[in-house]
Amino acid sequence: MRAARGRFWFVGAAIAVAAAPGAAQSNGGPGPAGPSIGADSRSDDIIVTAQKREQRLLDVPQSVSVVTGATLAQVHAERFQDYITRVPSAAFVETQAGNTRLVLRGINTGGVGATVATYVDETPYGSATALANGNILTPDLDPSDIERVEVLRGPQGTLYGANSLGGLVKFVTVAPTTEAVHAFAEGSVESVDHGSTGGSLRAALNLPLGPTVAVRASGFYRKDPGFIDDPRLGHHVNDGKTYGGRISALFKPVDELEIRASAVLENLNSNGTNQVDVDPVTLMPTIGRYSQRRLIRQPNDIRYRIYNLTASYDFGPVTLLSSTSYGMLNEAQLQDNSGVFGPALTGIFGVPLGAAQIQDVGQRRFTEEVRLTSSHSRVFEWSIGGFYTREHNAINQVVNGIDGVSGAAVPAYANLALASLDSKYREIAGFANGTIHFSRQIDLTVGGRYSHNSQRAVQSSSGPLAGDSQLSSGSSDNVFTYSVAPSFKPNDDTTVYARVARGYRPGGPNVLPPTAPDSVPRTFGADTTTNYEVGIKSQLLDRKLSLELTGFYIDWNNIQLFTSVNGFGANTNGGSARSKGIEFSATATPIKGLSLTANGAYIDATLTSDASPLTGGLRGDRLPYSARFASTLGVDYERPLSGKVTGTAGVSWRYTGPRRSDFNTDFGQRRLAAFSQIDAHAGVTFDRFRLDAFVRNIGDSRGIVDLGASGSALDGAVGAAIVRPRSFGATLGFRY
Repeated sequence: MRAARGRFWFVGAAIAVAAAPGAAQSNGGPGPAGPSIGADSRSDDIIVTAQKREQRLLDVPQSVSVVTGATLAQVHAERFQDYITRVPSAAFVETQAGNTRLVLRGINTGGVGATVATYVDETPYGSATALANGNILTPDLDPSDIERVEVLRGPQGTLYGANSLGGLVKFVTVAPTTEAVHAFAEGSVESVDHGSTGGSLRAALNLPLGPTVAVRASGFYRKDPGFIDDPRLGHHVNDGKTYGGRISALFKPVDELEIRASAVLENLNSNGTNQVDVDPVTLMPTIGRYSQRRLIRQPNDIRYRIYNLTASYDFGPVTLLSSTSYGMLNEAQLQDNSGVFGPALTGIFGVPLGAAQIQDVGQRRFTEEVRLTSSHSRVFEWSIGGFYTREHNAINQVVNGIDGVSGAAVPAYANLALASLDSKYREIAGFANGTIHFSRQIDLTVGGRYSHNSQRAVQSSSGPLAGDSQLSSGSSDNVFTYSVAPSFKPNDDTTVYARVARGYRPGGPNVLPPTAPDSVPRTFGADTTTNYEVGIKSQLLDRKLSLELTGFYIDWNNIQLFTSVNGFGANTNGGSARSKGIEFSATATPIKGLSLTANGAYIDATLTSDASPLTGGLRGDRLPYSARFASTLGVDYERPLSGKVTGTAGVSWRYTGPRRSDFNTDFGQRRLAAFSQIDAHAGVTFDRFRLDAFVRNIGDSRGIVDLGASGSALDGAVGAAIVRPRSFGATLGFRY
């Protein structure tokens, strides 16, 4: 089926873009202060680790946005989609909680390999290969115990390796501290128009166990309200729950040595998709404004596990760091594919049949990175390192015939088709990065990375519709990526830079049946992006105004595409694309307590040569789900109401411009209309307590953010995912 639903059979349901109001914090503005770095740092500087060393955000010669934990709490961000599009040129694509695709700068054609890399602290997360649905299994971490989210736009192949074609998202969690006991607890309730009521509970505790040891633990539970109805299955079929936690321990026996161990656990259970049934031509609902019709429920259960041990030793001139990680993902999904296979099964067996597809995905990934980093220097700063990763992935699918009217299981038509894909991926790489300070004003940052990877895959099939077969294949790649970034600082609060950088996504083997045409390659190659950008970051008016403006041009070559050949999925290369645009962000604090924010992006992302005729897409076609223009405006105000009480209020407006759906050989790309959303919040803090009320999507906007392929719904309709309707909620929190 399609990327969002499994990589080697069948064309399935669609994916949706989701976005969140607000503006990313860049180059300063409100937020927790970081440590002092260098002689020119100030206490209100935002410190990031985008280049794997602590730096002022203002000094990093590339486009980086930061959303702080304080901002996430203030605007009641609970899901990835609530905050990732606070970043210019970011899009979030999802039809069901847990099956998500992240897009930066329009680099997206709907394939199964990720174009944006994801890190949790020092851990690269998700599959590096296109054989394990890495593109649509982005982790949706609960933001309650996150210090900040760093989003690096543009290729990051030098320091972060594979799959950073479009950029990188890095979750930086709150670290344990030996300084004091800290705790927080929070509860919320939320009701969705046209839907049900949900809520959440969160808590965290930092506990020093002496002068050298500290432990931090956090946990959360969230019930997501549903808002999609099914005339046969009932109301609110897309509700769900998410729960999990994190524990982290710090051991610092001497000042030079620091050891940190952490574990992140999260379970995400969704009961259905966010789709409504629409006419594929008019895009108007066919059975109701918030309704879909399916023969069976479509639950999706995902479990994340991330374990990491990081140790660093400061030798004075250099610091040695080792990061050892192990990540796991398990997905169990049930899908109604009756729209795709029902007519064929009915014709074959002579009785009304639908199709239920079971899909299980398992990922296991081990990584080790060792790097040596120089101390702060006014002349030359550098880092050099080695990286190794090994992963084992498995996808298992079963198609069962079901009653075409009631959806009941029919034992006589069970196990009509079974398939499994078992793959292994290994990569070893070496990288180096350095900054030469020619003067206090002129810097040059240069980096390079050489990577070698190898893959093996075995695919088995059985059942009356699939036939018995076992196929295997392998491949290997050698890739060099680089970055070059000169910068000029006319003063301590302004940086002007240019950057050229290259990113790549690994190729791999295709395991195809003997009947597959010779024109379909048995392996597919790596695709690459080359990014050219210029930008300026500045803080003006005694740091009351922060500005960032970036212009970029990206060449994307040998694009990986996913298609179906004789009923079997295959990755192939074809076509080229370019993305060019302008990104901006601004934060102003004209008076104490008042914050004005704005961000936006203009992106022109199109194919520059025809894609494969099996997938559709011609030269000049827009890349899917990339709005030419998207923007966010926000106002937040905080004012003391008495000696112990402070009032807060804020409102934000987000605009998402017209987009095009995925390439489609049945009915082509469809134009999806623009839409806007307005969110607001207001509350008070007193002593250690916080009480807030909030409303999302005040105007009850019903933007279609995804359009499914043929067969994603019954009776000729297609599934279209929509934004969450208007919702109201309240939060009560406590901090110590």
